[in-house]
Amino acid sequence: MRPVRCATRSLRSAGATRLPPAPSAPLPVVTSRCRVYPPPAVTTALQAACHGLRINPGKQIRHHPHTICVHWGCGSVLDAGSTGPVIVAIFGVGLRPAVGDSWLTRRRRIKLDLMQLMDVIVVGCGASGLAALRRLHDAGLKVLGLEADDRIGGRIRTVQFGECALDLGAAWCHGEKDNVVFELVNPLGLLGRPKPDHKLYVLSNGELIDEGKSETLIGALNQEVGKADKNSKKSIAECVRTALKTNATLKKEPQLAKSFVDWFEKNNHLGGQADPRQGKSLKGLEECWGCEGEFMLNWKGKGFKTLLDVLLNKYPDPSKAIPVEILLKKEVESIKWRSTQQGLEPENPLVHVKCKDGSLYAAKSVIVTLSVGVLKERHNQLFNPPLPTEKVTAINTLQLCVLDKIYIEFTRPWWPKTPASLSLLWRDEDKGNFANEEWVTEICALNTVEYQPNLLLAWIYGRGAEVMEKCSEDQVKAGVNKLLEIFKKQFDVTPIKAIKRSQWASNPLARGSYSYRSVATEEEGGSAVTLSEPLYHGGKFPVVCFAGEATSHHRHSAVHGAVEAGFREADRLVAILKKK
Repeated sequence: MRPVRCATRSLRSAGATRLPPAPSAPLPVVTSRCRVYPPPAVTTALQAACHGLRINPGKQIRHHPHTICVHWGCGSVLDAGSTGPVIVAIFGVGLRPAVGDSWLTRRRRIKLDLMQLMDVIVVGCGASGLAALRRLHDAGLKVLGLEADDRIGGRIRTVQFGECALDLGAAWCHGEKDNVVFELVNPLGLLGRPKPDHKLYVLSNGELIDEGKSETLIGALNQEVGKADKNSKKSIAECVRTALKTNATLKKEPQLAKSFVDWFEKNNHLGGQADPRQGKSLKGLEECWGCEGEFMLNWKGKGFKTLLDVLLNKYPDPSKAIPVEILLKKEVESIKWRSTQQGLEPENPLVHVKCKDGSLYAAKSVIVTLSVGVLKERHNQLFNPPLPTEKVTAINTLQLCVLDKIYIEFTRPWWPKTPASLSLLWRDEDKGNFANEEWVTEICALNTVEYQPNLLLAWIYGRGAEVMEKCSEDQVKAGVNKLLEIFKKQFDVTPIKAIKRSQWASNPLARGSYSYRSVATEEEGGSAVTLSEPLYHGGKFPVVCFAGEATSHHRHSAVHGAVEAGFREADRLVAILKKK
């Protein structure tokens, strides 16, 4: 009977009693028929390693030169629904399960990592998950991070593009006052302030719109949103569309105003084009708080990944990184959160986490930081038992915006000034020229990129972004080339050298860019507050907590909201676990 190998911590490092010397003669690995009982020293060592789980003297145990094998009866913590006994082998430097006549053999030696029990497991190692891990580690708790991707960061993704570091996801620190990201990184001198940009507004026929006229029309739209009743269940998009018929400034030039409304919806990612109930709600706008100060603080060309290094204490000195364990390529398949198995302390049951690769983990509590898009897709399969109705309502009614980037590298800059913002205003009659590349008409702006003089960044939103993601790189490049024909009427556009794009909707570990409150959220009573509520065992102990930007009550959609949420849930558990 050969043990399944599984890397764990040693008994000695877990604070366990030293095991007695093993017999000099090798003995066969114990089977479920053996009836040799554990000496007190072994029991004590096992209890320490397993955080006090009960090992009754009646359980079967036997020595081997390098092995101690324990028989746990049916219904125990390691049983997970078996109909036969489970045998666990403990090796001198760690804990490793051996295959017994149980569900392990029936499932072809599923790797079992239940031996080193954690205080807290964090599912998802984006900004929120890393913030939680840092806070829990600093409090002295045993923590483990499980990340489904082959990298950490989640929707923070800084990639190398030639000599450039580009952010495919979050890119700026939005605001200063009461911004936890600013408070973490500003003392380290990591943030740069933007220069005023040169704004251009270009119609889809290549005509430049006077900046003063453009600002007047945009100001009228902002004014309409500002005075709208935030307690209504209307969408922001409905508000600005209605303004076309009622606002005196917009009514003066209805066709141009219509192009500006279309741009305004895309530029602010208002949603609801296909289903008005999925549009951003006015009430949600009121509940989303900004941070005072500069809104577009950059990372001086290093990228948002710098924040990840700060959270893990790798910056400025990598040798001082916190020794927290994060396992990559560990996609969580199920979270069993209401355990009734024998051998557990009733007031503090374990949560069982199973990964897609078959590995199993257990902890006193779990913090889930998955995006709303992933929760929408997988909550039915992920949680056992299923989530409460009010939690499901929050997941289903909160929306995840799809906002993608297309970085375009040119042989040399062709735009008049740097920094520059080129807003694109589409006329209905020009959209027909892109019948085969309809997604291109959803691009609303081109912006210069700090510290990258030869790059422009194209923003694409919503359904157009989803279609773009399904196109090949060559198709995207061809579409962008066709788009640039619009600007050749005013500028000497240079050839494209390369492109780099994001694909957040197609990413199964994201399914979108950031969350927002929709009209449906208001109608059905869902909210970030509801989503953030833990799942309790017996109404007392939070066995599953929820973090991530979507759970931030007033700072959703932003990285600082994600970090705040990670700290919030870590603090909740520290207050309980350190009290015991």
